[in-house]
Amino acid sequence: MIKSIFRIMYCSIVIILSSCGGGSGGEQPPPEAEPSNDLPLKVTGTLPVNGEPCSDYDEVPSDDSMVLITFNWSEAQFADSYKLIVLDGSSEIFSDNYPNAEAQVELQRGKTYTWSVTAKNEFGETPGNSYSFTTPGMQVGNYAPYAAEINVEFNTNTMEMSVGWVGSDEDSDALVYDVKVWEDNNLLLEEVEYSLDVLEPIIFMNTRKYSVEVISKDTAGNFSISTYSVEAP
Repeated sequence: MIKSIFRIMYCSIVIILSSCGGGSGGEQPPPEAEPSNDLPLKVTGTLPVNGEPCSDYDEVPSDDSMVLITFNWSEAQFADSYKLIVLDGSSEIFSDNYPNAEAQVELQRGKTYTWSVTAKNEFGETPGNSYSFTTPGMQVGNYAPYAAEINVEFNTNTMEMSVGWVGSDEDSDALVYDVKVWEDNNLLLEEVEYSLDVLEPIIFMNTRKYSVEVISKDTAGNFSISTYSVEAP
């Protein structure tokens, strides 16, 4: 009988000590924060100035036909690196990745180029809008048009989207435009050899992504491509 009582008391003491021992280690460390999976935001180009002859450049001593052009763009939130792409018409003549928001590229004199910057991180890429400029020097044939400056506005009262653009050409040639508009990845509208610089209003859906491509073409057969993407409110 006495042994049974001692055995019960011993088990009770062991249980009490075990239940109290859990707090002796102090507070538990907070759980580690989960890594963000945000895509980088979109870059805005600053140099060369869009739709103008380039004034920020360096000479290339070994080659009079080339100039060294400076490119600058805004830093994008969540971006780890940036991909600079330079086009001559529709042909990609240069692309490279940079950790910072600046670069220098050797290009031919007297030509019109289009450029864009894509912000990148481990979760994906966000393309930026396209810009264009003309390098200094003697003209090589007829200049290509500048990439059109695209503007998109949303009217939340009528749920209509307005799409317009401003095109220009160093030679003052008359321009026509091939225009495409996408909602997410679905083609909404396409115009070919369009002579105006604004589209009829387009009905939009909230929070959908809209992309616009404008190809500016002159009378000499030269062209430049401009792109613009925006999310509806």
